[in-house]
Amino acid sequence: MPDSGYFERPPRKKSVDTLVKYLSSSPAVEGITVETKQRLVVRRKNKTDLRVHLTNTYIVGDAEVHEILSEDPNIDAIVTMSQWNSYTNSAKLNCKDRGVGLFKFSEFLGAAFYDGQEFVDYSAPSCEERQARRRRRWR
Repeated sequence: MPDSGYFERPPRKKSVDTLVKYLSSSPAVEGITVETKQRLVVRRKNKTDLRVHLTNTYIVGDAEVHEILSEDPNIDAIVTMSQWNSYTNSAKLNCKDRGVGLFKFSEFLGAAFYDGQEFVDYSAPSCEERQARRRRRWR
């Protein structure tokens, strides 16, 4: 594990502002509290609140997950903010085992509509799934 607090790589303020803007316009969200530059609380309608850790880590791995959850074990989700950022399969499974969602920015926007295990297990629809939905809508 890095001694320099690598997991603390804060996202750009503009990225956080954009996420807050998108979440605020979601019908599933009642409100958002920005606690720190890396922590949000998302209050959702008829669902549990979410404590979210935001990071700008290029690839979130098991070490970052361990450090983030060691610092705050009450985190419900870890979101890596830049569009070119990602996470390892191992880190995703590690988070699932702990009941924590690990998402890219756009995945989190979709996951916010779900609660419990559906939230933790959420994955964005594939391109083929999105196309099939569009075709069904136009029939």
